[in-house]
Amino acid sequence: METDILQAFYVVLVRPRFPENIGAAARAVANMGLGGLKLVSPERMWPVPMQRLATDQGKPVLEAMEVYTGLKQALAECKGAMATTARLGTKRGRLLSPRTAAPQAVKQAHNGKFALVFGPEDRGLTTEEVDLCNMTVRIPTSESSSLNLAQSVIVLAYEIRIATLQEENHHSALAATSFPKPASLEEKEALKEHLKEALLAIGVLRKSNPSHFFRPFKNVLDRAGLSSREVRALRGIARQVLWLHRQIKNK
Repeated sequence: METDILQAFYVVLVRPRFPENIGAAARAVANMGLGGLKLVSPERMWPVPMQRLATDQGKPVLEAMEVYTGLKQALAECKGAMATTARLGTKRGRLLSPRTAAPQAVKQAHNGKFALVFGPEDRGLTTEEVDLCNMTVRIPTSESSSLNLAQSVIVLAYEIRIATLQEENHHSALAATSFPKPASLEEKEALKEHLKEALLAIGVLRKSNPSHFFRPFKNVLDRAGLSSREVRALRGIARQVLWLHRQIKNK
């Protein structure tokens, strides 16, 4: 059902500075029927401004929201995550529009929790935080305008709801029954680190900045929609590469 899929989506605010934006995000979560709100190291959690902007609709979301010390912990149970950015450049990877990304996110949400991740109001997400997500979205605006945090949340939440309403029922059944268990973000992150270590050992990646030179491989893995079994198989390859490297090195 549509409501079940929307409940898989969580808004994650990373280091939000203003309690008003937390409250407004809670209201957006409630308005669009999403699953909940998570905070990562918020600067100010002042109840009065949060509750005022949340209104009566969003107060239950505030009461149920979870607080974490790091983004990796907040994403531990998620099967997918969408990072938001206003910046351009190769370090941000492939940037999608909300309308393009939302249907892909809905498909992934059939497999479990999905996070919509927003950075702090002044700086946005770091490159390392964006790399923890498997999709990156940029909301298109005119050159002379920008959206604040609460506006960005409602835009993405709305697009997710529309994509959910437009998805055909048989697609939901197919996603729920025909595919193997999808890998969690934690499993995929461990795979990336394992492969990076193996490629660095055999000289495919430069020691000066291995994360930068690994980015093309990361982009492929993010698009692949890997299952847990496939992650284990690929980690087996990385494990064998490292073993052979040690054997050759010790001769």
